[in-house]
Amino acid sequence: MKNFLLALLPFLLISCHSEKDNPATNGSTFTEEDRQQIEQQAKDLPLILSNEGWEAYEKHFSKDYQNWSMAGDQVRSREAFLGRVKQWYEAGNRATGSQIKTIDFIPITDDMVMYLHAQTEEFNDPQDSTVVRSRDIRFVSIYKKEAGNWKIFFTGFMDKPK
Repeated sequence: MKNFLLALLPFLLISCHSEKDNPATNGSTFTEEDRQQIEQQAKDLPLILSNEGWEAYEKHFSKDYQNWSMAGDQVRSREAFLGRVKQWYEAGNRATGSQIKTIDFIPITDDMVMYLHAQTEEFNDPQDSTVVRSRDIRFVSIYKKEAGNWKIFFTGFMDKPK
C-alpha cells in the first residue's frame, strides 16, 4: 500500500492545489457527460470483452496504458497486462455481470481524470456453466481523453479487503 500511495502522490498533489491554482478544477472542461461516459465504460468493460470480443475490449486502453495489481510490486505495460487478460479470455472465461459504485472523480488536467470506484464483477466458470464467481474490486483509474474518447491510461486495483 505504501508504494501505491507513493505512485499516486504526484497526481494527488496536482489535484489538491486550490481551485484558483488548478485549471483542472477551475473552469474545467470535464463535464457531467464525461463522468457518465467514464462510469458507463468502466461498468461495461468486462461485458464488452464477453459480448463484443477482444478488439472491442482492447480499444478502450490508451497506447501508453499501465497497470498495477496492488497485490504485487510490479507495474505492467499495456502489452503485459492485456496479454494476461487475453489468456484468461481464451481459456473460456467470460464476465456475466458488472455493478459499479463511484467513489469520486479527481480532475488532473483538462484531458485527464482520476476515477475511484468499487466494482463487483461476476464470471462464469469455464469448466461448469452453473457456477458463477464474483469479485468485489477497488479501482484507482486514470482516464485520458484521446481523439475525443476517454481511454484508460492507468489502473491500480485490488480485491476488497475481507
